[in-house]
Amino acid sequence: MKLFEIKKQIPQWLLTESKNTHLEHLEDLIFNQGYQGAIGALDYIESLRQMLAEGTGATTKLTVKWDGSPAIICGTDPADGRFFVGTKSVFAKGEPKVCKTEKNIDKWYGEQPELADKLKSALQHLKKLKIGGVLQGDLMFTEGDVTVEDIHGEQCYVFTPNTITYAVPVDNHLGERIARAKMGIIFHTSYEGESIQDMKSAFKANVNDLSQHPDVWVDDATYKDYTGIASLTPSENSKILKYMNATMNTMTKIGQAKFNIVIENRDFATKIKPYINKMVRQGQTISEPTEFLKDFMKHYNDELLQGIEDMNPRAAQNRLAKIKEREQWIADNSNVLLGILAVYKRIIELKLTLIRKLQQVEGIGTFQKTNNGYRVTSPEGFVAIGHDGGAVKLVDRLEFSRTNFAKRGQ
Repeated sequence: MKLFEIKKQIPQWLLTESKNTHLEHLEDLIFNQGYQGAIGALDYIESLRQMLAEGTGATTKLTVKWDGSPAIICGTDPADGRFFVGTKSVFAKGEPKVCKTEKNIDKWYGEQPELADKLKSALQHLKKLKIGGVLQGDLMFTEGDVTVEDIHGEQCYVFTPNTITYAVPVDNHLGERIARAKMGIIFHTSYEGESIQDMKSAFKANVNDLSQHPDVWVDDATYKDYTGIASLTPSENSKILKYMNATMNTMTKIGQAKFNIVIENRDFATKIKPYINKMVRQGQTISEPTEFLKDFMKHYNDELLQGIEDMNPRAAQNRLAKIKEREQWIADNSNVLLGILAVYKRIIELKLTLIRKLQQVEGIGTFQKTNNGYRVTSPEGFVAIGHDGGAVKLVDRLEFSRTNFAKRGQ
C-alpha cells in the first residue's frame, strides 16, 4: 500500500501537528505520536528520497546540524528597534535575558565569564550584519578560538566549538575568510512576531539578505549539493522504496488502533525512550525485537523492585501487583509490540541509508580529537523540515548521541 493511501485512512485531525521547536529523533516520532508518528517518519523519508532521487541539489527541506556552542539568538527587537543578543533565555517567561548592552550581559552572565565573553563578542560583531529580524544560530568560534594545526599532513585552520573539530586548509579561500574573522556563526532558525515573547520559529534561515562583513564568517545551515554527488542510484532508490513498502505493509497489518497502544499506555510511553537512550550510551541499539522487549521488561521491572525490601507489606504487595500488571500487559500485546519495534528498527535503517548518502557531500572537514590525533568523522547530522513547518533530527545516534551523553555526564 502506498504512503498516500495509508494517509487517507487517518482522520485529518491526526495529521495536523503544531509546530515544536524541540527537535526529536526521526524514529522517536513513533513513541511520541503512535501510528501518526510512524506515518510522519515515513513522510520525511519519502520527501528526502524524492529529493535525492531527483538530484535537485540545494534544497530548503534539509539543513545540516552544526556542532556549535552556545546557541545564539540575535537580531532587532521589534519593540524598540534595538539590536540584541542572547541565548535561549531571551524567551524566558520570568525574566527574559535580552542583552542590548554589555551591562546586561554582566548582569545575567557575570558568573559565567566564558559565556559572557562570547556574548559580548556577538553583541559587538553580529550587529555589523544588520539583521532586520531575529535569527538563531550555532556559535562556531570567537577571536582566539581558531588555531593552525597539521591535519593528516595538511596545514589547516581548526576550531572546536563543542565535540566536533572543524578544519579548513590555510590555502583555501574559505580558510582565509575564517582566519580573518573575529567570530563565526551558522544560522538555522528564524523568528517572526510582534514581540520577542510572542515570536514563532521557522526551521530556516537565509543569510543572503544580510550585510557581509569581514569580521564575521556567517553561513546558513541549508544542505547544499551543487554537484549532485548525493543523488541516489536507481538500485539504491528501489531498495529504499522496497523497504518503505514493507514497513507500510507491517503497519497496515497491525492497524492504527493497536499501533497506538504505545502512546495510550503512558507508563510504557514514558519509559521506552529513556531506555533506548540508555542503550545508546552503552553503544547498543535495537537489533532483534524479541530480545529487546525481554531486556526492556527486565529494566522496566527492576526499577519497581528497587527498595521494595524496605517497604511495609502492603506497599510491597502493591508494587509486586504493579509488576505483574506490567508483565501481563506486555504478554497480551507482545505481537503488536514486536511489530511496532520492527517498524521502529526499519525506520532507523532507512534513516541511516539516507544519512550515509547525504554525508558524501564534502564541505568543511570534520574530525574528532583523540589521544592519537584527529579521527575523521561525519557532520553531526541533519534536520529534515516537514511540509507543516515541523522538523526532526537525522542523527547516527550510536556515533554522536552517545558521545554527547558521555560529555554531559548523563
